[in-house]
Amino acid sequence: MSANDGTSLDDGRITFGLDHEIEAVQRDPVCGMEVLPATAAAIEAYQGLDYYFCSRACKDKFDADPAQYVG
Repeated sequence: MSANDGTSLDDGRITFGLDHEIEAVQRDPVCGMEVLPATAAAIEAYQGLDYYFCSRACKDKFDADPAQYVG
């Protein structure tokens, strides 16, 4: 699918006419910091979703009580 403005949607990725894909920023559920999935300090799957963390300390807090951090 393409638009006349240079954007395209291919397999769920938006390219905006660039020659590379833009990685979606994720939010650390513990501290709220923005995290790029490729550089996340840790990733945890919980109830079918992946959560990305800025640090191991945030992941440890999440692991102790995930329900506190997911809505």
